[in-house]
Amino acid sequence: MSQAQINSTQVLCRLLEMDKPQIDGQTLFGQSSDAATHLIRERMLVLGSSNQWINCPECGVELARVVRDLSSDQILLMCPECLDVTAPRHYCTNHKVSLPKLVNNLATGLGLGSAGHKVIDHEQIWRLGTTQSGRAKPVTWYFARQLYKPAVADRLREQIRLEKTTESSVVLTSTDLPLPAASPIEGFDVRFLGVSARISQSRFEFFNESASTATQVMEEASPTTTLKYVESQSCVWMDGERYELEPRQRLIIIIALLEDLDHELDKDALQRKCGSQSQSFSPSKEFERNKSVYKRFIRYLRDDERYQLLIPLEDQTH
Repeated sequence: MSQAQINSTQVLCRLLEMDKPQIDGQTLFGQSSDAATHLIRERMLVLGSSNQWINCPECGVELARVVRDLSSDQILLMCPECLDVTAPRHYCTNHKVSLPKLVNNLATGLGLGSAGHKVIDHEQIWRLGTTQSGRAKPVTWYFARQLYKPAVADRLREQIRLEKTTESSVVLTSTDLPLPAASPIEGFDVRFLGVSARISQSRFEFFNESASTATQVMEEASPTTTLKYVESQSCVWMDGERYELEPRQRLIIIIALLEDLDHELDKDALQRKCGSQSQSFSPSKEFERNKSVYKRFIRYLRDDERYQLLIPLEDQTH
């Protein structure tokens, strides 16, 4: 394993921790020419916009203006102190991290299909997929950048909770460890990418052999809109997104309407079936903190004074 691979992984992690993961060519190649070349060759960095002014590479003090191209890889600069200066063309080009390429290479290194990963939070958190080694329990892999930010860590923790992978998750991150003691994901298995793997050809090479040789566990495709998980998982799905149900919503409102043959009940019958003693019983109030679920699955028939459960098309065809 070359030093360029080691250096390029460290440079990549530093870039990923920036709000905008990009860097100008002059700074990039100034840090490590080998690492920069490796990142560009592996397409982990892609070209961004060009700068018309850069620090003069001769004096290192003045701003030099880009005058024109001298060749395919050289440009002419005008420095107020040094006058005409020749510099590599890549000095004036910004380079930004290709997040799709990053995630694909992580998934490939873990032996996961490139189509199996999922964006959890745009440009911050991804679920890479699930692997299983021998008889060991499955492991669900996540990647997150800027995990030092409480909002990012909290969003990841919530996703892991929703997917019920708390005891079987591994989080790869570009953030230096250890995380702050008050981090929302304190106690989780979090691993710094810079010491867990190295950038190779179209993939990451992981030091832990069990990670890269485990068998991928094919996950069931996320449902679109369905009620079939109300009883088993206490949730509904709407447009591919999972919504957790509160106990009253699950056990009383939707279950009661599901069990009715016509999926319709008036207020009194629904209240009796729910076992509610409240004088101000109202189905809509039970979904006060989950209004989108109520609007999608329950309709009040004003003329008949009845509540109707709206059965999704996906459930009608199964």
